[in-house]
Amino acid sequence: MDCNRYRIKTCILEKNETDLVDLLNRGFNPNLEGGWPIRLAARHGLHSIVKLLIQYGANPHLISEAGASTLQLAVYSGSFWNSNKWDFLLSSCDSSQLADGAAVAIIFYNIAALKKIMETGRCNTHIPTSLTGKTLEELAKGYKLQNILQSSRIQSNINDISPFSSPGNTRQNMAV
Repeated sequence: MDCNRYRIKTCILEKNETDLVDLLNRGFNPNLEGGWPIRLAARHGLHSIVKLLIQYGANPHLISEAGASTLQLAVYSGSFWNSNKWDFLLSSCDSSQLADGAAVAIIFYNIAALKKIMETGRCNTHIPTSLTGKTLEELAKGYKLQNILQSSRIQSNINDISPFSSPGNTRQNMAV
């Protein structure tokens, strides 16, 4: 088992997707020992390897012994959050997982990740996060980032409004 552990770790850290696919095709379990391979890739910002591992059955929701999730480690890495490269991971997370990821973004001042998470429109800012026990609103206020939570919420709401809506246009007026 140590040999496989070393091989998978080497493939991940060297970004060797070809050998990683070969190992996965030969039956390597991507959820080995609690799913550390996907978290290792996320911690190093290796979005394409995280995506590959998910395609081969890795569970992005498994938590490390220290309580870290794949999303939290991807946010901590700080890599590629100004792009859409982590959207596949965000789409697999529920509101509380997004909140925990946003908490990491606030604590480590990863503004791009915080904005991406908030733009999903699914992040619950009113529940205590498992990381801190505080709500995102409380945490953001402490780090003086509450304006990002507010502006992301407004942007999310703007995206939900049709081009025909305005305060003066009600559904009844539009039907006439």
